[in-house]
Amino acid sequence: MRKKFSTGLFGYKKREVERYLADVVRDYEEELGKKRDRMMELAEEARSLRLQNQEQSKQIEQFIVQEKYISSVLIKAEERAQAIIEEGKRKSLEEMDRIQAEKERWRSKQREIRRELLEFEKTVLGIIERFRDEINYYTAMEISESILADEKNDMKEAFGHSNPTDYTDRVIEEETLSVTEGEGKEAEKEKVIA
Repeated sequence: MRKKFSTGLFGYKKREVERYLADVVRDYEEELGKKRDRMMELAEEARSLRLQNQEQSKQIEQFIVQEKYISSVLIKAEERAQAIIEEGKRKSLEEMDRIQAEKERWRSKQREIRRELLEFEKTVLGIIERFRDEINYYTAMEISESILADEKNDMKEAFGHSNPTDYTDRVIEEETLSVTEGEGKEAEKEKVIA
């Protein structure tokens, strides 16, 4: 900003120079005021940014601490979850083994009961067979005695009052032999059943 002054008797005109200097000082002061205001704004902004920076640094530190805490908690939770899973697997395997052993025990018990039932059935069949044999034996004895009595009567009638002992003894002996043979066969049957 160059200014041309008009000249007077002793050089430049004093009033123009003073007015110019006053204008320059005023412009300078205005500019200086603007610069000062801008510096104050910038200083305030810098102070505000420093405060924000400090708050954000504190928050970052808190976040770092929280991140470490969360990481450690997650690691512990993962370890705990893994331990729970392992414990669950172990317990389920133990339970399966226990159930398998119980199942095997019941199968063994079932086989034992089946075997006992078969033995009981054989025993019952043997008793029924012996009972039938005894009934048949006693029935046969009754029939034999009845037949012998009839034969004795017939012989008395045929021979009269004479003694037919020889003939009667021989018939009784034959009947006894057939009954004894029947009992031997029954004993053999019982051995086969047992």
